[in-house]
Amino acid sequence: MIYEAPGKVVAWGEYAVLAGAPAVVLAVDRMAQVELKPAERDWSFVSRGFLSPGVHTATSEFNPCPAARLINETLRFWGNTEYPEPFRAISDSADFYRDGQKLGIGSSAAVCVATYAALADLLDRKPDLEEAHAIHQAFQGGAGSGLDVATCWHGGVVRFVGGSANQASLPDNLYWQIIWTGRPSETPARLASFSDWRGAGPTPELDALCQSSTTLTEEPSLSALENYVESLRTLDEAAKLGIYTPEHSRLETIASTHPVVYKPCGAGGGDIGAVFSDDPQALTTFSAAAHEQGFMQLDLELAEHGVRRIDG
Repeated sequence: MIYEAPGKVVAWGEYAVLAGAPAVVLAVDRMAQVELKPAERDWSFVSRGFLSPGVHTATSEFNPCPAARLINETLRFWGNTEYPEPFRAISDSADFYRDGQKLGIGSSAAVCVATYAALADLLDRKPDLEEAHAIHQAFQGGAGSGLDVATCWHGGVVRFVGGSANQASLPDNLYWQIIWTGRPSETPARLASFSDWRGAGPTPELDALCQSSTTLTEEPSLSALENYVESLRTLDEAAKLGIYTPEHSRLETIASTHPVVYKPCGAGGGDIGAVFSDDPQALTTFSAAAHEQGFMQLDLELAEHGVRRIDG
């Protein structure tokens, strides 16, 4: 059996979602695939994209190789102490990398959700989003709001708030593109810094970001998006998170000469940014200008479906 799950891009609500405000997330058409099939005598684990040496073992004990970690985590969550009947596992997240660098569009969540769904199928268990989130949290050491897992699960446009996800939509005249900065981000370090800053005293900048995210989610528009971006930069300056790297700042400068709105996505500090406009031609012009300065547009479309089995 083969399961696939899409990547994700946070349209807005990063950091705000950690304080209970809504975020809007887009499932995108880069797919992680996980194949599980019975084997005769032994177990094998192969990873593509996130490269890990292929491992074959004749023992049912959990294998410590990186390619087996999510499988191990899922089985432990279900109370298993060893592998079930022999199987071959192939995990493919090559869609989430370019020239050996991770693009920052949710590879770990997509692989986790696809792995979980495939194992549930293999063991005749009913898949459950809350279980998938709990397993992904354990895999990441307890971090994460769950928005990435929920988006991989549902697909399409997702409104995420307070741990709950609902299908949503963007206005028909709000167009978007995703730009790769060329630098991977260190998300765990930024989230840890954010948590430390938040616990140190009053956070009016975060309150303002939450209000901006709520307003933008309720009535999406370019003007509301501009207000959100201003609040995000103010938060970055107050908390010293490093969301706006030189690359993001350069892209914002390019955007200022076009009728578009640019913002970093997710934890920032690298990875990707999103540019929005009510004029698709403006996005094309911006993308050409960004390309001249060494930045790359990612050809992403909305993934209408979430995790699913694709081999019949």
